[in-house]
Amino acid sequence: MDKTGMIKLKQWVLGIGAVWVAGSALAAQQPLRQAQDRPNIVLVMADDMGWGDVGYHGYDDVMTPNIDRIAKEGVQFTQGYVTASVCGPSRAGLLTGVYQQKFGCGENPSSSGWPDNCKYPMAGVPTSQPMISELLKEQGYTTGMVGKWHLGVHEDLRPHSRGFDFYYGFLNGSHSYEEWTNEFAKNKSKWPIFRNNEMEPPQKDIYLTDLFSDEAVGFIDRNHDKPFFLYMAYNAIHHPWEVPAEYAERTKDLTNSENRNFIAAMILAMDDGVGRVYDELEKHKILDNTVIVFLTDNGSPRGQGLKHAPKDNLLERMDGMDYMSLTPYRGFKGDTYEGGIRVPFCMRWPGQINPGTKYEFPVSALDLVPTFVKGAKSDGVDLLPYIQGSKKGRPHDMMYWRRDTEYAIRKGDWKLTWNTKSGTPSIKLFNLAEDPEERVNLAKSQPERAQILQRLFEEWDNELPDNEWWGGPWNRKRHSGAIDVAEFNQNLPAANQLRKKIRK
Repeated sequence: MDKTGMIKLKQWVLGIGAVWVAGSALAAQQPLRQAQDRPNIVLVMADDMGWGDVGYHGYDDVMTPNIDRIAKEGVQFTQGYVTASVCGPSRAGLLTGVYQQKFGCGENPSSSGWPDNCKYPMAGVPTSQPMISELLKEQGYTTGMVGKWHLGVHEDLRPHSRGFDFYYGFLNGSHSYEEWTNEFAKNKSKWPIFRNNEMEPPQKDIYLTDLFSDEAVGFIDRNHDKPFFLYMAYNAIHHPWEVPAEYAERTKDLTNSENRNFIAAMILAMDDGVGRVYDELEKHKILDNTVIVFLTDNGSPRGQGLKHAPKDNLLERMDGMDYMSLTPYRGFKGDTYEGGIRVPFCMRWPGQINPGTKYEFPVSALDLVPTFVKGAKSDGVDLLPYIQGSKKGRPHDMMYWRRDTEYAIRKGDWKLTWNTKSGTPSIKLFNLAEDPEERVNLAKSQPERAQILQRLFEEWDNELPDNEWWGGPWNRKRHSGAIDVAEFNQNLPAANQLRKKIRK
């Protein structure tokens, strides 16, 4: 592709993070569903793509016919959650089925100084924690991954060492869409692209989203005659904002917003890739024996645009921001409000899930591992009995979130949350059944309920390890003592205290 045909915006990218782990041995896992029932699995994860960025949620300022097809031909989860509001921890929970904080992955894994001056070279999901790729490989699946890893750069932590027979992608958290080098330079956005564990020759004037789709189609073509698991981890639509003119031309008249049309073009490139996967499955007559899942790693980021937008920490919703669709939900990427953790999430499974199903109870990305690996040791649950109706009630009575100092707990329809951004940093209580937009804070009118949820969260959170390279949050019980919600809200911490870390 001619570089002049590329519309782009380069942005500085920061990534921090963390992981440590304790897990179970693969030998302890139970067999997968009976061999004759083993479906192929295609798991598609988008990056920084929020609730309002898919057509099946009712938005007409994007073009997502192929993603919408997954929802139409299967189930859409109206309360689908990820376990973190940023990239690395969310992916760690997804691929292990275990709350990532339990093995020290509550933050993005640090790759600072790699490879010659890296203080924490083993930052990433530890090898003691099994991943879905390892579990499925043990059950006879051929496993492949394309795209963004962001779960460790050390050779022992890379995809090819974690159960993936094939890998094509990059190791860090953000990457240019149009070029790469063959060195781990200071500019991480141009770090190497790997094929398995070997660097690809440097290249420019390409489009990475299209290359990832090419590699996904190639993997299916090579492995269509045996059970396979394909993890398609697009970096779209994470910044930097770059897209070929051919996609921008197709979306230029969707809205009156240059920002929105640009992001729609990046979404469209990914959706075209999902369509190519559909075509390849149909070509080999295996579409009806393939599960396809689509979800995103977190909600929409704040303060982005073709022209740098101010990052207003008091901003609570998308009002006045035109790069993403307006949604009803409060908060953004990085928050434990709904806008940071409730995401597009749908699954197509012929013969198991009726087309056009809407599942209304909360589900988690943690649920995919036990749904596909029977008996896997997980904090999630097998979703099929719930979707099919043989199990009644909620898959989860309680759900937890902790990233940095921000946290949340949901019990039933009640949610307690604390955030350093998106409004005043007080502990808030919401009834999501009556107020899914989190507009009415009930912490003051229902102090006893708020305190109970705070205590339940502290019981879970206080058992978590502090992160080796990031430290521990100051508002963890063992560092600051139990929190009295009413007292805390009357005496809010100073601004310089909000993100304080406790380092050993």
